[in-house]
Amino acid sequence: MQNGPSILVIEDNSTTARTLALFLEAEKYDVHWSGSGALGLAYLEDFGADLVLLDLMLPDLDGISVCKKIRAKSQTPIVMLTAKTTEDEIVTGLEAGADDYVCKPFGSKELLARIRRCLRSNNPLPQQTDQLALGEIAIDADTRQVTVGGKGIKLTKSEFEILFLLMKHVGRVFTRDQIIDRAFGPDFDGFDRTVDTHIWSLRKKIGEPRGAPRYIHSELGVGYRFQDSNEP
Repeated sequence: MQNGPSILVIEDNSTTARTLALFLEAEKYDVHWSGSGALGLAYLEDFGADLVLLDLMLPDLDGISVCKKIRAKSQTPIVMLTAKTTEDEIVTGLEAGADDYVCKPFGSKELLARIRRCLRSNNPLPQQTDQLALGEIAIDADTRQVTVGGKGIKLTKSEFEILFLLMKHVGRVFTRDQIIDRAFGPDFDGFDRTVDTHIWSLRKKIGEPRGAPRYIHSELGVGYRFQDSNEP
């Protein structure tokens, strides 16, 4: 048994699971494998884990259903493993509660970077005692709660980090690289499209109309800023 963080791999392909286990154990992670969604949920109930690698296509419960069941009980970081790469399909996973996703086939360095980022962001952010509010959106960094029009909404850790960053600097335009660096950490080995996907999901959750956002505005060719367009 390794001494590092524990990772549960929920993957029905035994070859893929063994490959992941060998790679992650070499990086000093404590890896456990469940070959179905039901077995994975049972393992988490009995033993827990520091992070879950969850295949989207499973023989019993699909990955989205498993993700929702995990998220209903805990904030354990979840990284989706998916061969589906359309924006709608990826956003469905993020809305179900996944913290990140990796598209198959994926490189070991990319996967490791995403795992490390999710494990870091699962710890409370230092020096974030702010309570921010603008328009109908309020965010409490201590409790990590977000409300829109007085109603609470559920955000993934990544979505929370992005929203907090943008709201803390109202009107400032952040490039995608700056958002990755500040919200995900400098070791994140992702790409610009990751930010766009998270922004799209975040906009849906805060009720932004398509084509006419009130709060999260795009600066063509640059990045994103937070501004209440209803304010004079």
